[in-house]
This record gives sequence, C-alpha cells and structure tokens, in this order.
Amino acid sequence: MSKDTLTFALEGDVTLNNFAKMLSEFNLLLNNLSKDVGNNAAIDWMVEELYAGSAIATFHGFFEDVKVVENVVDAYELVGEALAYGTEMPFSDAVRRNAWNITNILDGQITSLRFETPAKDFVISGKTLSGAKSLPMKYSLGTIKGMVQTVSMRKKLSFTVWDALFDKPVNCYLKEGDEERMRSVWGKRAVVSGRIGRQAESGRPIVIRDVKSIHILDDVEPGSYKRARGVLPWAPGDEKPEEAIRRMRNA
Repeated sequence: MSKDTLTFALEGDVTLNNFAKMLSEFNLLLNNLSKDVGNNAAIDWMVEELYAGSAIATFHGFFEDVKVVENVVDAYELVGEALAYGTEMPFSDAVRRNAWNITNILDGQITSLRFETPAKDFVISGKTLSGAKSLPMKYSLGTIKGMVQTVSMRKKLSFTVWDALFDKPVNCYLKEGDEERMRSVWGKRAVVSGRIGRQAESGRPIVIRDVKSIHILDDVEPGSYKRARGVLPWAPGDEKPEEAIRRMRNA
C-alpha cells in the first residue's frame, strides 16, 4: 500500500484564524521535509478530505516518483513521534522550527494536535510538551456505528465513518484490494469492525486500522419509534411506568 496521504488535526475550539495559521505553518513543514528527505521535490499536496468541528484535514501527495512522497510521509511520522514522546527530531533546524511553531497553538482552547498517516498516529497535547509522560493511542478490536462518508469518489485505501456516539469523523484504513467494495456503502449507515485506535484520556475512537468487516444498516423509517414496545407485558389496571418510577424514587 502506498503511503501517499497524511492527516493533520486540531482538537478543541478552533477559530478560522488559528486554523489558517496552522495550515500555513503546516505547508512550510511539508516543504522543508521535502528539502530534507525528498531532494527538494515540488510535491503537490491536494486536499483529500476536510472536516469541521475538530478541524481535520487529509492531504494526498502527488509527484512523478511516489517513493519521494512516501519518504516525506515517513518523515512526517518521525516529526509526530518526536513531538509526542520527546525524542530527537533528525531533521534540519527549519523543520524543527516549523514543528515547534505548530505546537504553539496549544493554548487551552486548542487542546491537542494529531499527526496521522496510513500507518501511525501521534497525539500531542499541552501535557506532552510540559514533559509529562505521553499516553499512547490505545488499540483494540471493536466496532463503530455511523455514516460512511468521503469527499473523493476515486479508488483509495481509506474512508471515513462519522461516529454516531461522539459525532466525530473516524478514518478507516482498508487492506489493498478491498477498496472497490466501498463503492456500495458510501453515504450509508454501517457498522465497521477492525482494530480501533482510541484517545487514551477520553476513549473516543480516532482511527480504525485493518478493517475486518463493513455491515450496512437498514434505513430507519420515519415514525418507526411509535412501534416500540416495552420488555414487560402490560394490561389495563396495571401500574403505569411513570407511577412505578415515582414509587421507586420516593421509596
């Protein structure tokens, strides 16, 4: 699988001004990484997906030599790892300056940053930068229910589920060869199972890797809630639910 995409995310209350500043610094970071590991190649980073709320942007790199793009994506992972775990950043002063400028956005309203690629994820927070031990993403097998969404309709090895519980987008990565089956589930409610990466503090799902199955859910008919039935039988003269609740509350 080609590593030619990368994702940058801001968590918290994100203003347009802050997001614009970060994208400008982010662009400089990618340009300087290209100088360091890509022989100064002029890679075109096209917007693949863009989501509000958490200000999540995914970019697809285009260049005649895909290996050059992969080198920059690998370097992007190393920058995220260095920021998350306080390790050495093996790049130029310009790259290190860009990286630290990006972290200056963590002002309380912006609570964390995320560096994501098709292979790895790194979360950077104010606690991380203060020297506290970083809590890595927790992975476990599980399922996410939500709406399958994507901006691009071309063949790709990832898609996005808008999680029904947290109302946030979750990037999902397929195995090579499985992307064609996604054409039948775009825009539909589904249950996606795989290896889920969650934020250590909140438990919120961030990413699903190694997608195992995708089960499409039936559409909910308008007014179907009116056909709901209780789990206990009821007959005229029996205690009503509100009476039982009141009785137990006052007991």
